[in-house]
Amino acid sequence: MDRVKLLEAFRDFFHYGTLDRLIDSYAVIKTESNTTIPADIDWQEEEYTFNRLFVGPSTPLAPAVASVYLDPEGQIQGKVTSQVRDFYDSIGLELPEIGSEPEDSLAYEFDVCRYLLLLIKEVPEIIEAYDEFINEHMKLWLPQFVQRGLENCGDSVAIRDVLGLINEWIKKESEMTDMSKELI
Repeated sequence: MDRVKLLEAFRDFFHYGTLDRLIDSYAVIKTESNTTIPADIDWQEEEYTFNRLFVGPSTPLAPAVASVYLDPEGQIQGKVTSQVRDFYDSIGLELPEIGSEPEDSLAYEFDVCRYLLLLIKEVPEIIEAYDEFINEHMKLWLPQFVQRGLENCGDSVAIRDVLGLINEWIKKESEMTDMSKELI
């Protein structure tokens, strides 16, 4: 499994949300997870479920934004988003179009993890930042997000799969950061 490709596919699944991107990124997620793609996926229904869960137009049932789960009042673009923005600054990342999507959105956070994994090869000490981001941030909200998504995804095949794989990913990454040398 290529961890960077898996993160890119997770990112793309949540960032673009269009039918063709859902299909393409799901195929990569399944390939990188060494699992087969079910033949009976109704992609029109998956796209509808995706929007109902994560986008809108009504209030999303499982928003893919850390603030919703970590802020006591669920405030987006508040203290949690600011803390994430500060973390990004501390590792030298600057996001374009600040304000168009919260910096603590799942797509951005997967991309930051991808960036850090790539950077670890060149700057091994950055593993401490990766450990911190996984264990002191993502691990605190992803299980709640996954649970809420699973509770509301109905008969979805692809979304249910992806949420389950994200849950496995955060558990595995958290365990691996305890054994940091395996990341390099």
